[in-house]
Amino acid sequence: MSRAEHTYTLDELTVQLVVPDGVTAPRFVDVKRGDEIVRCRHAGVRNLRAPAKRKPRQESPLTKIPADWVPPAHEVAGRVAECPSVNVEHETAQFVDWAISKGEARADWLAAWRKWIRSTHARNVERGWKPTRPTVPVGETPEQKWCREHGVTVDEYRARKDDREWVERIKRRGLV
Repeated sequence: MSRAEHTYTLDELTVQLVVPDGVTAPRFVDVKRGDEIVRCRHAGVRNLRAPAKRKPRQESPLTKIPADWVPPAHEVAGRVAECPSVNVEHETAQFVDWAISKGEARADWLAAWRKWIRSTHARNVERGWKPTRPTVPVGETPEQKWCREHGVTVDEYRARKDDREWVERIKRRGLV
């Protein structure tokens, strides 16, 4: 909690008043001097800061990135799915080159890489990137398209297409 020290003066008389943050200090303070009450005028303020909190020590030591650093395959697959606008292989090379050229040291290079990929995706989206529609297989029949869009196999559709209740249930379920 921070506080402020307000100073009030009148001739040779100086009064100091410590006020918590958020409390308004008065312009004048009445002080009893002998038998009389004198009014001291506000002369200035000085902020009293609370002692700074120490940052906790880094648990993992900071290390520089190896020149041959690559993220695990499952992490790459996760970022490809999460950030479709990013060429993950290219951005990984950019990331490693950046870290080496700047002499960066990190406790967790994998976390820094994930952040880099997400930030790149966010920038791409801000610049107008929009997802493309899934590609339609060449030569797809209307029946195959309907089955693909509704998440059923062609064999399943052919076996049950005369069952109107089943077809309506699939339609109500919506497009996959």
